[in-house]
Amino acid sequence: MATIMATGALAQGDETRRGERAAAWWPALAILLMALACRLWWFGNPATDLDAPFYSYVGNAMLHGQLPYVDVWDRKPIGLFLIYAAAHAAFGPGANAYLTVALGFAWGGAFLTFLIARRLAGQGTGLVCAALYLLGLDAYGSRGGQSELFFAVPCLAMAWLLVVRRGSFRALALAMLLGGIAIQIKYSVAPFCAVAGLIALVQRWQVYRRPLRLGAEALGFAAIGLAPTLLAWLAYVAMGEGQAFVFANFVSIFLRPVTVGRWPAETLAAIGPLFLTAAVGLWAFFRMGRSYAKGDYAILAALAAGAIAAIFSTANVLAYYYAFLVPWAVLLAVPFIDVRVRAGQIGAALLLAAFLVAANYPSRIAESRRDVATFDRIVQRIGDGGRRGGLYVVYGPSSLYLATGTQGGRFAFPSHHSAGFEDGALGVSQRALVEAALNRHPRFVVTLTDPRMDPQSHTAPIVARAMRQGYVARERGTILSQDLTLWERR
Repeated sequence: MATIMATGALAQGDETRRGERAAAWWPALAILLMALACRLWWFGNPATDLDAPFYSYVGNAMLHGQLPYVDVWDRKPIGLFLIYAAAHAAFGPGANAYLTVALGFAWGGAFLTFLIARRLAGQGTGLVCAALYLLGLDAYGSRGGQSELFFAVPCLAMAWLLVVRRGSFRALALAMLLGGIAIQIKYSVAPFCAVAGLIALVQRWQVYRRPLRLGAEALGFAAIGLAPTLLAWLAYVAMGEGQAFVFANFVSIFLRPVTVGRWPAETLAAIGPLFLTAAVGLWAFFRMGRSYAKGDYAILAALAAGAIAAIFSTANVLAYYYAFLVPWAVLLAVPFIDVRVRAGQIGAALLLAAFLVAANYPSRIAESRRDVATFDRIVQRIGDGGRRGGLYVVYGPSSLYLATGTQGGRFAFPSHHSAGFEDGALGVSQRALVEAALNRHPRFVVTLTDPRMDPQSHTAPIVARAMRQGYVARERGTILSQDLTLWERR
């Protein structure tokens, strides 16, 4: 009898452990399905935005021995390009390679958001937050491979450590390393990491309250956070390209003139929904009398402030930068969307509906299909005309180079040739860059159909004049809301 009872107890214990494992894994699977539902639409699109195709170009170039900042130029940190190089090494040269990796990062960010929200208000609320995170990414332009999608993951992992492993030196040191990795994906995240570092120091102070030891740990945390950037610089110094690294990473951004500014006309429309999302959560936290871990919520509020500081740390703020604010606004909204109570269920339904409307899938899917159709027509026309003589993309996605088997040269990003805010920030005159490209007499050129659509460009009129004098229009269509024309040399 005792043996039977023991066997039954063991079986019951095994069943309990299996149940615990299932409880741990099914939310991860559910969030993966959510991510697929949100992002599967963009697979097969070589131009989900203007930036990701260029990062892809650099990643592919790295696999062929080219060195960022030297052979192909941009100012983004090397960590971002390493992500793209790894994606293409694993999954091939096409856009689906980085879209697959981006799907993994979207899942990772959503799962971390779920974990933090679950700690505050249970599993159901965590799943709602994960869904809001994924919808918010799409609403704010991170459908493809924008850097915000990637650096949000180490930042959310930092938040998780700050909340769950509060005061642990090892956990906080790991958080600082994650911050350093995030900085090597986009430098503007540094203010967020600084706020996280201050939170870590406050937690350590609460452990032992010794000023000298705190000062030593502050220096240690700073060194850990700066280590990835220092290692990247030392690698370039070892290759004899330290100066190129410093100019691209730390000098060129300050040479950009202010064109869009921090508060363009569309700022309120872009940031308003996220501020409202956070505001209703703060209101619910202070006014509705629910019990939440105030320390956890205060950490998230401070990190949200750090995210805002990161977004506005650059002189020109574009709408898609606000994607980094999405997880923090959603987490601050937890008291409003706490599905453990009826009012929270209503709040969750309202926010899910609002974010779904903002993501606007029917319209964006239709636009994506039109973009792909235009892209394919341009590629087909270039293929029919023969690729000899080259291609020059002044406007449009850099993925046109890969699709046509042509090269974009050292400055392959079209914005470097056309955007007004890049004039004077490249280490070479933008006018000289464009004139040199035109003097090579490329067989095909992609431009705006009407150069007046970019009034801030100093080079669009030069290109337009060259097209009128020596080229004939072969194809026209819209990609990413840009009305483009493919020209062929007469």
